[in-house]
Amino acid sequence: MIKNISENILHQVPPDYYQKGIKNNLLQRIWHTNKLKNVLALINDHPNSILDVGCASGWFLAQMSKRFPKAKCTGVDAYSQAIIYGRKKYKSIRLIESDAHNLPFADDSFDLIVCTEVLEHVLNPKGVLGEMLRVLKKQGTAIIEMDTGNLLFNTVWYVWTNLKGKVWKDAHVHKFNSLKLEKMIEASGFILGKKKIFNFGMAVAFYAKKKT
Repeated sequence: MIKNISENILHQVPPDYYQKGIKNNLLQRIWHTNKLKNVLALINDHPNSILDVGCASGWFLAQMSKRFPKAKCTGVDAYSQAIIYGRKKYKSIRLIESDAHNLPFADDSFDLIVCTEVLEHVLNPKGVLGEMLRVLKKQGTAIIEMDTGNLLFNTVWYVWTNLKGKVWKDAHVHKFNSLKLEKMIEASGFILGKKKIFNFGMAVAFYAKKKT
């Protein structure tokens, strides 16, 4: 999660939301583990440095660190309680409380940047993409993932936010679909490569490189 979500929405989400959901809820487990599988499938090399933008309490980044044990893994998120929880749970990754609109890193810092299900929650998605581009190394890779905004996802999301998943109600500041996201990524200065559609057509992940 990132700053500029209303504080009421941000603090409705328990710090261990993902850990408990993946453990106890079949739908969440299927969604997030399949997301991890498809993001990893887009990564062809072995990065030395990884940044997870909007890492929450670090579950996704911790799983990536198992795949790339030699990589220095860093996550940023604005939700302080999630960062505190993640620091205690995951000792092999570095978690920083920070706003993705102003990443606290020098230019050309990371080999790989992942940003999953984040841009729909931020005030300025293109600004966040610009920051990701800035801190990505010249030969680096970005994996940007989000829901596709198709009819099935919108139906499931409506049911989820009004019943089981009330913590996310009104959390989508922006409405995206695959085409809109693709155009925004390109307009932000990335060169798009592969694209994967998964989770029954409800999610999409883009492989992107920095223009040189």
